[in-house]
Amino acid sequence: MSRYLFPLLVIASVYGKIHAQSITFYKDIAPIIYTRCTSCHHPGENTPFSLMSYTDVAKRADFIWQVIKRGYMPPWKPDTAYRHFCGERVLSSQQVQLIKEWIDSGKQVGKPDSTREEQYLVKFFQDTKLNRPPDLTIQMEHPYLIEGDNKERFVFVKIPFEIDSPRNVEAIEFVASNLRYIHHVNYAIYPAVEGVDIHQGGKPATLDEDSPSAFQQFDPYLKGNVQMIHYGGWIPGTSYESFPLDIGFVLPRKGVVILTFHFAPSPVDTMITAALHFFFKQTPIRRKIETISIGSGGIGNIMPPLLILPNQIDSFEVTAETSKDISLLYVWPHMHLLGKSFKAFAVTPAHDTIHLIYIPNWDFSWQDLYRFPHLIYLPKGSVVHVIGVYDNTEQNPRNPFHPPQMIFGDTNELMKTTDEMLTLILLYVDYHMGDEHVPICNEP
Repeated sequence: MSRYLFPLLVIASVYGKIHAQSITFYKDIAPIIYTRCTSCHHPGENTPFSLMSYTDVAKRADFIWQVIKRGYMPPWKPDTAYRHFCGERVLSSQQVQLIKEWIDSGKQVGKPDSTREEQYLVKFFQDTKLNRPPDLTIQMEHPYLIEGDNKERFVFVKIPFEIDSPRNVEAIEFVASNLRYIHHVNYAIYPAVEGVDIHQGGKPATLDEDSPSAFQQFDPYLKGNVQMIHYGGWIPGTSYESFPLDIGFVLPRKGVVILTFHFAPSPVDTMITAALHFFFKQTPIRRKIETISIGSGGIGNIMPPLLILPNQIDSFEVTAETSKDISLLYVWPHMHLLGKSFKAFAVTPAHDTIHLIYIPNWDFSWQDLYRFPHLIYLPKGSVVHVIGVYDNTEQNPRNPFHPPQMIFGDTNELMKTTDEMLTLILLYVDYHMGDEHVPICNEP
């Protein structure tokens, strides 16, 4: 019987080599890299190198394999066994094996397909992650200099805008010249206030550094009775907000956007400019997107109060009840450096549990605005539970203090990175019958 075994082994070995040699970059590897890696690894992002060509990938192939093998890359923090989201940056076991075989067989380049490659990469050359150019871009009129003194700064910026007529917004995207030192930024859109010049002021105003007069330009909007139109933001790892079907908001003909920057400490002088891309839809907006924040800076009381003692791992929870039937599009969790895990779920009046998100290993550097594949129905009276676990020990490599110190949270709206937060932001619309069956993953 052994006389037949040897030829079979030879055939199997030869087949394996032929199979490995048939794996090429352009046919097999590029689609994986361009859809799972290039969204972050391209010019303008806060990454050390780009992955936009065969040369980019081949010369770093060994390093890429190491971070893939360890599960460090591509970064996707939510537990896919708990809840799925659109655009998951997750590699299947087959894709991982394909990358390994390509490297082991000599990193064959294969035949380039310029048309197919352009389809993948065009959006990374257009200063936007969407698949089309923006219809409107509004940007800071005055750049802001982050001084290289390793101090955190909170900066307010007002950007006026004026267009021919109100427009229906399908998506909105924050972009900046340098993302490295932006801890986060929130933006609020307001209509023009009667009798107030939208161009009044315009220069950035820095808390605890500029005089009160520098902030007067924001008073008609932040302290007046004007209704905010939309609220959103950017944190590390996020891309853009997009609104499917007849969901979105109407951008008025004239108004302002107020940006609130939290700049992380910088060791070098860094000039920052930022802008918002707007993408319009021709169909009417019948359901306005709404936003609610639970936890730090929002509704609900964190229990016990967010006071994290040194050398301890502690758990905290905040709850909030829905006052009407709603349909969720996005969840946006947020913690700081001591965060260890984050979980959110809802319990309906019928005692059904609806999983929202679970991040078992929190990573401050990789946060996102997570979009559900389908609208998630939460009936009136549902209780949303948000549970955060914090690691204030020496074993936490992100702990900013050695030895660990007592950390406060939820004391004011202007948290430093070394403070803590427990926040879940929900983006939703009023519920319509059948919403839970509506797919919303198709990108604009």
